[in-house]
Amino acid sequence: MKPSSVDALSARRLGLAWPPDRERIETARMEALRSTVAHARQKSSWYRERLAGLDPDCLRSSVDLARLPFLNGADLAAHGRELLCVSQSEVARIITLQTSGSTGAPKRLHFTREDLDSTVDFFQQGMFSLISSHDKVLALLPFSLPDSTGDLLIRALAKGGVHCEGVWPPTDWRALALRIRDENFTSIVGLPQHLLALAYELPHGLVRNMLLCSDYAPQSLRARIEEACGSETFLHYGTTETGLGGGVECQAHGGCHMRESDLLIEIVDLRTGAPVPEGEVGEVVVTTLNRQAMPLLRYRTGDLASLDTSPCLCGGVSARLCDIRGRRKACPIAGGYSVASQDLDDALFALDGLLDYRASLTRSAGRDAISVEFLARPGHERLEREIHRALKSVPALNMAMQSLTFEAGPALRVESFSPSHTLKRTILDNRGSCS
Repeated sequence: MKPSSVDALSARRLGLAWPPDRERIETARMEALRSTVAHARQKSSWYRERLAGLDPDCLRSSVDLARLPFLNGADLAAHGRELLCVSQSEVARIITLQTSGSTGAPKRLHFTREDLDSTVDFFQQGMFSLISSHDKVLALLPFSLPDSTGDLLIRALAKGGVHCEGVWPPTDWRALALRIRDENFTSIVGLPQHLLALAYELPHGLVRNMLLCSDYAPQSLRARIEEACGSETFLHYGTTETGLGGGVECQAHGGCHMRESDLLIEIVDLRTGAPVPEGEVGEVVVTTLNRQAMPLLRYRTGDLASLDTSPCLCGGVSARLCDIRGRRKACPIAGGYSVASQDLDDALFALDGLLDYRASLTRSAGRDAISVEFLARPGHERLEREIHRALKSVPALNMAMQSLTFEAGPALRVESFSPSHTLKRTILDNRGSCS
């Protein structure tokens, strides 16, 4: 089995001899943390105030992380300028993320050229967990703007001697499949729902593998891709806050090997913020190491996952993010229950013929209603009955059935795939309680 290529990246960037081990990785990461904290406290007015009296030298093990306060999305939106640690002239890219709803202040993440170069380094090395120099890669990601995600990936693979091209937005799946065949692309990178739609147009076995990124990918969706076109699927975990790249699966498919030279990952209890035992699912907390423009110290992502630092079957020793559930923003529903888009993903993407969906919550006459608009493969447009059954299999929805109405359809046209995202990112809540 091919070992994870992320280990070599982390060892090189942490200055460790090969092969690395957990003890030396932890020691080097704590040294990087102390340096990052010192940089943040010196350069950022926000951190200077919040870390007053903290001696970075006291940060010697993961237990000491509790000395640092948490940072959340609201802090990032409200105090972005105060978190900046470099002058504006040193900022190479700013990424704006809208917070929940359309009226909240946006989060703006700043990156220096050095910050972006570290992501390019990870993209290059991380992709070699699933490809070789003989592969030809197609990225179904935004790539036309300098330093966009697709552009960074194309540049990264070019540095590694791998040919990569971009397509955005992907719309005509049949024409795209023909291009993949005619131009001999062997690996595809893209959003899970896009890759699902493409899989049904590809000859079986034509594409060796696909990397699913930028959104939660339920196992049922992965299984449908692999059955449809015979490609092996790999997961990537990354957010804008992690610097776009975070971790990638190896051939053992036992979790995403994290870029530990640049990220320190904790898993904490969603309610209390206390660390949970290794292997237990909790909220992912990210500390960016050696980030220049806007270091994030103990940033609460809202994602749910577990962490595994035991040796991987591939032979790698880098920590792996497992049981990844995506952003757990749950919408309250009747009866005191709540439901998240990931709950719906697990149930709905198991349906044969479903390509994507958008769920909405409304309230009328004291009753909640959940409605689903969906995209379907040709010949599968009448999925309403199956969607009803799938919704009732979601535990929270099943328990709230006495106060809940289910609606589905009609099927949408394929053109409804958004140029910037697929249909569903979060549940659309027309009652104003969440988004």
